Amino acid sequence: MTSIPSSSQLKTSSSPDGPDTVSATPATAEPPVRPTRKQVSRACDWARGADCTHKGTDEPRTLPQAMREIEKLKLKVKEQQAEIAGLKLKEQQAMIPTPTETSTTSASPTASSRHNSHNSQQQGTPSFTLKPKPQWEGIWLATSRSDQTSYYGPSSHFYFVSRIGTYLNKALQQPCAAGCMQPQEARKNIAMTNPAEAEEAPAEEGEPHSPGTDGRKNPSMSRMQEEYFLSLFWESYHCFAPVVDEADFRRHYASLWEPRRPYRKMSPLVDIVLAVCLQFGYSFMPKATTGSSSSDDATMAGRWYYRRCQSLLTADLESPTLNTVQCLIFSIAYLCCASFHNMAHLAETQAIRTAQIIGLHHDPAADMSRPEKELRRRVWWILWMMEAKTAAKLGRPVGMDRSEVSTLMPSDDIEAASANGALLGSFGNVTWLSYNLQLTKLIDVSFSVHTALYDRCGEAIASSPAGSLYKDPQALESCAELLATRIPVITAWADAVPSSLKMCRRYSGEAFSVDRTPLNIDFTAPMWLQRQRICLELMYHTQILNLSRPFITFYSNSTTYTPIAERHAAACVSHAIAHTLVMHQVVTETDLMGGWSEFFFWQWNAAITISGFILAYPIHPSTPNARLALEKGVAIFDIFGANFAVAADAAKIIRDLMGKADLLTGRLRYGITSGAPQEMPPNASSSSMTTTGAAAPVPGPNGLDVTGGTAIDPAMDDGLGWLDPSEQSDPNYFSEFMDWALSVDQFNSFERFFDASNPADPFLFGQQMPPPPPQQ
Repeated sequence: MTSIPSSSQLKTSSSPDGPDTVSATPATAEPPVRPTRKQVSRACDWARGADCTHKGTDEPRTLPQAMREIEKLKLKVKEQQAEIAGLKLKEQQAMIPTPTETSTTSASPTASSRHNSHNSQQQGTPSFTLKPKPQWEGIWLATSRSDQTSYYGPSSHFYFVSRIGTYLNKALQQPCAAGCMQPQEARKNIAMTNPAEAEEAPAEEGEPHSPGTDGRKNPSMSRMQEEYFLSLFWESYHCFAPVVDEADFRRHYASLWEPRRPYRKMSPLVDIVLAVCLQFGYSFMPKATTGSSSSDDATMAGRWYYRRCQSLLTADLESPTLNTVQCLIFSIAYLCCASFHNMAHLAETQAIRTAQIIGLHHDPAADMSRPEKELRRRVWWILWMMEAKTAAKLGRPVGMDRSEVSTLMPSDDIEAASANGALLGSFGNVTWLSYNLQLTKLIDVSFSVHTALYDRCGEAIASSPAGSLYKDPQALESCAELLATRIPVITAWADAVPSSLKMCRRYSGEAFSVDRTPLNIDFTAPMWLQRQRICLELMYHTQILNLSRPFITFYSNSTTYTPIAERHAAACVSHAIAHTLVMHQVVTETDLMGGWSEFFFWQWNAAITISGFILAYPIHPSTPNARLALEKGVAIFDIFGANFAVAADAAKIIRDLMGKADLLTGRLRYGITSGAPQEMPPNASSSSMTTTGAAAPVPGPNGLDVTGGTAIDPAMDDGLGWLDPSEQSDPNYFSEFMDWALSVDQFNSFERFFDASNPADPFLFGQQMPPPPPQQ
């Protein structure tokens, strides 16, 4: 029997071709038993000392090494994420001012020190502010009544007028004379804003010398006189802004009169309706009846009633009603026609907040009657239309969020139009409410295009290295492309307007077109419908010319072609021409637009647009027609000048601009025919003229010789160089030029507005107010 070896007898040996084995040396010589070899995987080349195709320099070789590597990478990712978050926080804090940044700014004069100081204070502090979207900034101008500046955006005609002024200053190389650029009536109004000058100013003939009031609490108009002016309301303001119920208003007015009392009870709604009716009807009275005072302008008539309405409304501010909103809407119309645009904008804000307080931004409750529901809907949407028109006209943000509005559009069917015994009725396939519905839709779609366009312009300016659309043709063209995709929405609105609300044209012309065919006015239609047709067409042309006006450029760039922007510029002047031709035919052939000072302002807007186009494009297929239309625009101002003093001066301004355009075109024509080197006009072909050298004397107006200035740089931007005093050749030029522009839009003074002793207020048809009682 074989004995088991002890541990001392065990001996380890190795074999060159196998793993280590255990051998035993028993006491007796016996060959060892070789165990079965364990099968293992073949080692990789790296393990065998050869070059490995899968080996990396930092490849972990064991599981602990892999875990440590993973933790290291996670820590690095966290550090990078924290760094990115810190950079974003710094960017937001640098772009949005905070109270801490404001205090730092006042202590640190330089931008770099402000940035560093702000970052050191705000490091690690989370920001709850939102990054503002890019904006196309406008201009800050002092009005004709005060040195305090007001903001006007790039969509306003104030901005466009400033571009015209900058171009003329560079093209003529001389400031424009203040005497020929400022309307005379406006200069007087500006002087009257100074109390010292007002005291020294002599009283006009027919005006009482006493500056105070006579202490009466009632106007001097009798019931018959008031009812005469109220009769003008129903086919004028009422058919354009149907915010009152006709039957309710008549009952309310009748309840204010008591037997044996010479004056009615006070009512803010009746007062403001009388104010707008006086403003409208005053223009129909002959000058011999209204007196010879130059301060008795039609736009200022009825201000006594306006002031009393505002005083009465103050008592209802804590508990407003629908009547309060109605009064505010007519107050907006009155202030706008009186040229107090900022006051009108403030009144819109008050009206919007008041409407939200009484819940007009939500659809009426189900338990209300249908006439009441429709009235509340009309009031809200007319208020929205006014706000959108003003925001676009002045280039300012809108004061309400459409996403929070649930009020449905009002109806214009027969039932709604005849509710409570309304008398205007219908004609054809439209009612007297159809105009309001269609105009609301037009303003709604136009403002949506306006918002999208100027959002795109802000983005283009922010991404442009030049920082200006007029220095970057590609950026301008990208904005033009967006407008080209949105304009069909407005033309689709025109196609959907009911046929009875469209103005017919002669010679197979189409409504809302720019084919320059004359109107075919249907005098058999009711007066309210005739006015609605004309006003709807005028507002359509106004909306498109305002949207297209930014693409009129006062420079030429021979290296870049912007076809879409140039088409928009041509479309802009085409709609301005169409507006002027329609207005000219209406004021010369009918009396439908008499007294509408609002449409005088829209005509001024069209005329100044045509003037800018003629200056910017002296060689263009549309320029001859634009020049002819501008002459008709001057004739329109002459007609309005019989009742609006500022209209006569507006005609002088347009004539002056036409003379300057003819002067620049004459230089160009002289250079072409004589071969003399001339300066390059904007947007003219460089192949037909040279751009260097001094201009030869050119026969100017009145036989005077005018020497041309230096050549205009083709890359000259038409932006606002006057904002930098170092770039302005004459520091007084822009002040004089903008005084001219503002005097047309803001021609009335506060002194006249709040002068209760003016004889136009009582409106006694030529009779003066009784003198104050003698002193005891």
